[in-house]
Amino acid sequence: MNNYSLINGEFKNTISVLDRGLAYGDGFFETMLWEKSVRGGRPIHGVEFWNEHLIRLRDGCKLLKISLPDDKLIFKQRQKILNKSSMTMTEGVLKMIVTRGVGGRGYRFDSSTKPNIIFLTFPKTQRNLQQYEEGVSVKFCKNKISFNPSIYGFKHLNRLDSVVARSEWDDEFFEGIFLDSLNNVLEGTMSNVFFIKGKTLYTPKISGFGIKGIMREAILRKSDLFFDNIRVSRINKKMINEFDQMFLTNSVIKILPVKKLGRKKFKIMKNMKYLIEKFNPESLEDKRSFLGLL
Repeated sequence: MNNYSLINGEFKNTISVLDRGLAYGDGFFETMLWEKSVRGGRPIHGVEFWNEHLIRLRDGCKLLKISLPDDKLIFKQRQKILNKSSMTMTEGVLKMIVTRGVGGRGYRFDSSTKPNIIFLTFPKTQRNLQQYEEGVSVKFCKNKISFNPSIYGFKHLNRLDSVVARSEWDDEFFEGIFLDSLNNVLEGTMSNVFFIKGKTLYTPKISGFGIKGIMREAILRKSDLFFDNIRVSRINKKMINEFDQMFLTNSVIKILPVKKLGRKKFKIMKNMKYLIEKFNPESLEDKRSFLGLL
């Protein structure tokens, strides 16, 4: 078995039917890549962008007044499931879910409720090299993403916008792109979106909608290594034909080029190839620098 689950520090795969995460989507989750390596003859486990994911999770829990234990306990639980998982895998996907915990009927919560902390591991899907070399086709979603200025930016457990949108296609497209009511590009159902024109990088402004992706933020932090100008702004559907290149990002796919959106065809040029290469490093030093491996 290559899937493992750890709930509040114990290996099990069941949770109470009264959990508020199940009843109301009351909680958050983070998805990361991990890998096993050897240092000084001892096995070690590294998780990409661990600190960034944990900070976003804590910020979300603070917003909803969910009390998390200290980082040391969370890290201890993380290592426990990775030690187990590394017996059958050398790399994989790590998912962390935090729910408010068990509660009764009604939306009101008891501030003393103990949260449930869940870690899950899955095998890492092998990269389709053809997709990274040639790009993928994506579509505009008919379904609109919900406007919610109080909890936007976080990966809360209410993902029905993406669930409904993902039902719009089978395998003919890799991803669907959300638009707002004014036809401004927002994000994908599971990814953030970037465009390139010449030596300028563009990405939609995240405000009131969407996820502040960890990979998105990493690219913006290091964008001056690859581009002369950065534009974080409104991008209307009418502007799509002006761009040369397009790519998608998240913590698992990292940087994936798009070859077609609607009728618009995109190129894959040297600056994007270099970007993909740098965010898929081989050396441990570069992994720490570009992927926040910890």
